[in-house]
Amino acid sequence: MYGIAPLVLIVFPLLFQISVGRKSIGEDIKLKFRTVCFISLLLQIVLSYIAFALASYNFEQGLEGNAYRCGMGLLGIFALIIVFSFLILITIVIQYLIKKSYERKQ
Repeated sequence: MYGIAPLVLIVFPLLFQISVGRKSIGEDIKLKFRTVCFISLLLQIVLSYIAFALASYNFEQGLEGNAYRCGMGLLGIFALIIVFSFLILITIVIQYLIKKSYERKQ
């Protein structure tokens, strides 16, 4: 019913970190880099829970009263959550190193 919504919810925090983190490093916005990282990690936790719940709901609706089927799709969603959480952490570390190098030049 909700199609690719769980995937979009999983990817959104990474896109937020990349775009807003870059603006925070360049001081184009008033948010500090630390605040952007905290928001990104919090979004990852909350939206991952919502994405998994939504995928679980989609799975239950797909059964439509039939016997249970394989739940590997839910395992795939869980694996994507772990991969994108790791990617967010790598992005934060890279952006932090860029920020430190930017501060040294000034």
